Amino acid sequence: MFIKSILAILVALSIGACGGGSNSSDEVATATGQFKDSNTTGISYLSGGQSGVTGLDGSFTYEVGKTVTFSIGGVTLGTSNGKSIVTPVDLVSGGSSSSVAVQNIVRFIIMLDDDGDPSNGIIISSSIQAIAKTWTQIDFSAADLSAELASIISDATSVDSRTHRLPGASTAKVHLETTLLCSYAGAFKGTFTGDDNGNFGVLIDASNGKVAGVAYSSQYDEYMGIRGTTPISYDQNVTFVSGNTTTGATFSGQFTSVNVVTGTWQNSSTSGSGTISGSRVGGAIDATYRFTGNYTGNDLGLFSLDVNSSNNVTGVSYSIANDELLTVSGTVSGATLTATASDGTIITGALNTETGGLSGTWDSLAEGLSGSFSGSGCQLN
Repeated sequence: MFIKSILAILVALSIGACGGGSNSSDEVATATGQFKDSNTTGISYLSGGQSGVTGLDGSFTYEVGKTVTFSIGGVTLGTSNGKSIVTPVDLVSGGSSSSVAVQNIVRFIIMLDDDGDPSNGIIISSSIQAIAKTWTQIDFSAADLSAELASIISDATSVDSRTHRLPGASTAKVHLETTLLCSYAGAFKGTFTGDDNGNFGVLIDASNGKVAGVAYSSQYDEYMGIRGTTPISYDQNVTFVSGNTTTGATFSGQFTSVNVVTGTWQNSSTSGSGTISGSRVGGAIDATYRFTGNYTGNDLGLFSLDVNSSNNVTGVSYSIANDELLTVSGTVSGATLTATASDGTIITGALNTETGGLSGTWDSLAEGLSGSFSGSGCQLN
């Protein structure tokens, strides 16, 4: 990260999950995923021989290669392929944040939340889980969801001893898109091959979904800033476009999961083309907040920092040209970040979980190098 000066250019980046392991039991491979409309507790799931209710972090177990069906009592929400993170977008064929059925699923789940505040996670109480067994299937494509849910809202209010209210479609859409952005936010590194080859590092900004960073050509020993052109799409494809107007290079990709990116690149100036592939670096499964950004000075690169409920910080930094990945650990006290990279670099700054702002300085005393960093963050769980 902070080894030596690597760039003669400064690239201004316009920037701001969680995997499940697998094991084998009686010849059946299983893995752990999370259901997110915020982390949602109290949803029943079924995947092959695996069944249960999502945990406090929205966790569920699925059989690898099989689908997962989610339900609340007698109401089936939908079915998705088993993967590390499932959202309501995955439960509707061709679903996106603009789909009526997707928005209605989100509205239904938020309405059932025990405190009515989905930003701090969604908990469906045991009382609602019990009475939900008497409910019949909902038509989530219905134009008037409030009429569809009239008796259910009454039931939820009676057993929870508080008034449950159905949010509007626009509120649900904003909430879902915020969840999706934060789920995909973070740092990714990978390679590009074809008529040119090298490595890249990019960040997905939690505030706008744009993918930006730096690519380094091993073939030409050149560096290129990558700026977000179109942000990640709020659908099942999760596509994006990034590029560099100076060189004419364009990166078009998609996220096959919250941890893997693939795609193609092309250069209109040289008629060159090829493929790209990369994966997430860092990304703690117990993170409450995730902050991403870039650092400049005697080195240029990217970082992703996760903050857990105990205000402990873990993460990574990535030097693009050196293709060097370092681990970072530290703490947050109030809004003050104090951390150290695995090469001894000292990192200090201001990290505000309420505003999502992050800025500060880094200093490698051993190498006599230093610089600054900035970024932004979001609440994961």
